[in-house]
Amino acid sequence: MQINQAILHIVDPATATAYYSEQVLDLAEAGIAQYIEQLCTRFLRRDNQNGTLPAANPVLQLCQPTGDFITVSQQLARRFFDFTLQHSDIVSGDLLLAQLTDNERDYWAILKLNQRQDFIHYLNYDEQAVANQIVLNQAVLPAVGQAITEGVMIDQASGQYFLADKAYEIDGEKRPYVASDFLQVTAEPTLTSSVKQVRQAVNTVAEKFNQDPVTVTADLKQAVYQSLSDTNTLDVDYVSDQVFKENPTAKAEFEQQVTAAKVPRQKADLTHKFEAKVSKQKFKLDNGIELIVPVDIYQNRDLIEFVNNPDGTISVLLKNINAIQNKF
Repeated sequence: MQINQAILHIVDPATATAYYSEQVLDLAEAGIAQYIEQLCTRFLRRDNQNGTLPAANPVLQLCQPTGDFITVSQQLARRFFDFTLQHSDIVSGDLLLAQLTDNERDYWAILKLNQRQDFIHYLNYDEQAVANQIVLNQAVLPAVGQAITEGVMIDQASGQYFLADKAYEIDGEKRPYVASDFLQVTAEPTLTSSVKQVRQAVNTVAEKFNQDPVTVTADLKQAVYQSLSDTNTLDVDYVSDQVFKENPTAKAEFEQQVTAAKVPRQKADLTHKFEAKVSKQKFKLDNGIELIVPVDIYQNRDLIEFVNNPDGTISVLLKNINAIQNKF
């Protein structure tokens, strides 16, 4: 990733006043370019909401390469601050804007840096002696490892955006303002949120049709893993076919549930990390035993089998084990 230009517009939370910089940040200053690059890299690689801005979108139009960077950054910041400063519930924060290149794609980053309080040392000279003091700094910027909760990165050419948003109470309703008021779009949910909604729909339908929750959950995880493994996408139709393949009525109910929840039919794993999260089946037995089974082994009856006993209990058979390690 290459940071080409960056600028910081700040807010005084005490007076709710925005101050717009007229100069870009000096990227040659020690650590500045690295700090911005790390913030942008972490932001772009996280599980964001995403979508594509229409060509007529005012934010996308401002982010075209023909505009003067400082002027455009001020216009974007005014658009952002003119809304956020009207609503005291929105946490105060400065606005970092950067134009950058990553994998031969040009992006605009518009990231809200929420201010926090922290103690710093202060070297104070007086007429008699040096006094080393501790003072409370009211406007400390986020650390590199701290998640940016509100912001967007926009691909200048395609209009594709990657969004982090947070809902606040605004005009009597709680809404994610970066999407609704700054970008003026309805953003798709994150992959994590989509999987959660699919899981809730599956659990609701399984309970309604008296299906075994353990088996259904295992089938769901297997289907999600296989979908991500094969296509790097959460394919809701594939999940539906796999989990409810023997119950068309339950499948139809599931389809109604995910449609009502507005779950995207296909949701790409842009981070390429989610597959690993669902790569293992985890079972907790009522006798205290916990099992972690790779999903590609779970369906192999030559290695593991769950047996329903006549007395209603369940036995777990582990087969063809050549060696056991006890890890401490």
